[in-house]
Amino acid sequence: MSSQASIEAVSPRRQRTRERLITAAGETIALKGFQAATLDEIAARAGLTKGAVYDNFDSKDQLFMAVVLQASRERMERFRWPTDRSGSVRDRLRRLGEAVAADAPSAVRDAPLRAEFLLYTLTHEEMRRRMAEQAVLRLKLVEEKLLELFAPEELPLAPERFVLLIESVVPGLMFIRAQAPELVSDEAIVELFEGLAGQSLS
Repeated sequence: MSSQASIEAVSPRRQRTRERLITAAGETIALKGFQAATLDEIAARAGLTKGAVYDNFDSKDQLFMAVVLQASRERMERFRWPTDRSGSVRDRLRRLGEAVAADAPSAVRDAPLRAEFLLYTLTHEEMRRRMAEQAVLRLKLVEEKLLELFAPEELPLAPERFVLLIESVVPGLMFIRAQAPELVSDEAIVELFEGLAGQSLS
């Protein structure tokens, strides 16, 4: 890449263009889904040409990845992680459960697109590979947040395993809640998290 191209890649104008495309792609995907969203529609919604898409993203998958990563960043910023280590392990797990419950309305709204993106990822090998790389980074970030709340020896599993459990359980709970809200009440979420303390860590 030339020096000029490098400068352009980080210029405010290019950044604004990328943001417009990511926003337009997110809106188009919300209306039509990942499979049906086209670059022509995305460019038109952004008020740009299809060439502008390829000036900023190598492929449709790269643009979709940018949409998903932005949504993931927004979820992480939205989620109110408890950080105070005061109280028992059960107390802190309850606070974590309360944070999950507080975020549930937004997470449930995200559930359909997350489910569709999972299907898109599993049927597009390059996207699956890229998401696998991002998953490693996300799990590490969640582990760092978790260790602000617990010492490693306080957890019922090694931190990296506990993070896998949490990152598997929470989306599953949100999918169930989206289908049958009465099965996954706020109280049920908090109780499930408290239950992770077990008998010996209460």
